[in-house]
Amino acid sequence: MKHLFYLLLIPLFILTACKQKQEIEDTQTTFLTPEIMCGTVEFTDGCGPLTDTLVRFGIALLHHMTYEDAAFSFEQVMKKDPDCFWGYWGKAMTYIHPLWPDMPSAQEMETGYALSQKALALARKDKEKLYGATVAAYYAKSSKVKIERLADMQLAWQAAHEKFPDDPEAELFNGLFRLATALPTDKTYAVQKEVGEMAERTMEKYPDHPGAFHYAIHAYDVPPLAERAIAVARKYGKIAPDIPHALHMPSHIFTRVGSWQESIDWNTRSLKAAERSGYGDHHLYHSSDYKVYALLQFGEDEEARAIWKGVNKTPDPASVNPSVAYAMAAIPGRLELETHQWDAASKIADPDTAHFPWKKFPQYEALIYTAQGLGAARSGNVAEGKAAIEQINRLETQLGETPQTKYWHDQMEISKGIVSAWTTLASGKKEDALTQMKTAADLEDATTKNPVSPGSLLPARELLGDMYMQLNQPAEALAAYEKSLESNPNRYNTYYGAALAAEKMKDMKKAKEYYEKLIALRGENPSNRESLEHAKKVVAEI
Repeated sequence: MKHLFYLLLIPLFILTACKQKQEIEDTQTTFLTPEIMCGTVEFTDGCGPLTDTLVRFGIALLHHMTYEDAAFSFEQVMKKDPDCFWGYWGKAMTYIHPLWPDMPSAQEMETGYALSQKALALARKDKEKLYGATVAAYYAKSSKVKIERLADMQLAWQAAHEKFPDDPEAELFNGLFRLATALPTDKTYAVQKEVGEMAERTMEKYPDHPGAFHYAIHAYDVPPLAERAIAVARKYGKIAPDIPHALHMPSHIFTRVGSWQESIDWNTRSLKAAERSGYGDHHLYHSSDYKVYALLQFGEDEEARAIWKGVNKTPDPASVNPSVAYAMAAIPGRLELETHQWDAASKIADPDTAHFPWKKFPQYEALIYTAQGLGAARSGNVAEGKAAIEQINRLETQLGETPQTKYWHDQMEISKGIVSAWTTLASGKKEDALTQMKTAADLEDATTKNPVSPGSLLPARELLGDMYMQLNQPAEALAAYEKSLESNPNRYNTYYGAALAAEKMKDMKKAKEYYEKLIALRGENPSNRESLEHAKKVVAEI
């Protein structure tokens, strides 16, 4: 690793790794500084040796979506050189989270606007002007919602990329914003394929570029493409071993392909890195949700519950964001629904509005009532199931009607459809219940999982299989389970459901096949589930 004195001799140095001996004026321990490994970033157009290392580091952190630390780095640039374009541009970029389901606050929008205008005023080179236009497009004074601002910004990044086709940063940021504006209903995944292939080409030239790794994982974070990113996922954390988000990101792919131990391992590393770095609750909750999901697929129910028990239920207000809210709502439901503790699910605590700002997150609060309602309906409590549906309806009206909320309206419609179907079944209306459940499953199949979540509380098509089983239609149940496995591979409950359906059909060859997959899935991991004992017994007797 080059030392700072060497950097001073080479102003146009290309960063080969973020691990640099760099003095930071402000004594601090909360934020990452450039002696942290984070990968290769090419940057040759800065303001001089006093700030270039910090700009490179800040850009790398933007690619890692480690925004708070990136902001700190760009603030140091502004302090060291108040006339440097890159400090203001970079700080403005840190409020924009293209793939996250959030929106800058009103104050952040005002600050971002001021920063973008300052950056434009300081822009002298063509590259600075084009980069400045990207943030100016996002913060333009208008009534546009986030998805519309992202689309404007993507056009600006496209212009920068076309002007500087050999600039990997412009190409990668253009790819990122293409992913952010891709239609979630496009099942050809044309944009995702193009961006993923671009990221892979970038890796050929820069084998440890943080943006190439990160965006390849996001591009391939869909069922038909996930296999493409397995090698990338296994390498990403090696280029940034101290950055919690980089250590978490591989689990997106491992969740997609059902590689649960790898998901557990990477999220464990992410949680430890977050603890070492003094990070807030964002990484803790998000990684915990993915880890809990993976543990439940092994049947390691007690360890999954222990994780939730150890999580602070009143997160730091400064850390409250969509990923925290999602995990707060989803984890309690997962623990009961994945273990089929229907009565316990119906009794999950109502949202604690005194200690958490649920009004900001109606789409996530609805998950609490989804778990309650499904648990109640599958326990035979029709009244409580209907009450939960009313709560979801109430929350959906608070969501508003914008292009950005369309996805979450669909998710809430799926939730209502699931709870309604099982409530209808509990009322004795079998055909109506099946129709509702099929509709919910079809709608879920037509949507794409949001990165904030490792997966739905329970897959709708798996629940359709459960309903067929309850109605003594094992052939239809088996078909539903097998279709669910196409999008949700290696799920414990889906394997068990498929095996039970085959067993009921007297197809013991197929029953054995799925029971053996269930047993292999669990491996040496401890589990007290009775279903696992049943699987072992059947396999031993065949």
